[in-house]
Amino acid sequence: MFVNIIIGGLIFGYASWSLIKFIKKSKQGKCAGCSVKNSCSSSCHSISDVSLKK
Repeated sequence: MFVNIIIGGLIFGYASWSLIKFIKKSKQGKCAGCSVKNSCSSSCHSISDVSLKK
């Protein structure tokens, strides 16, 4: 019984930690939260951010 409580606590703890980590990264934005932001060669702008010039 005690082992089940510990395992359940670990599962819920990890799920909570993952959710908090995801929310913090999503608040940073698209490129700031990316794990390869230092070596990425994309412009990190969506098509709506770029003004089209003729």
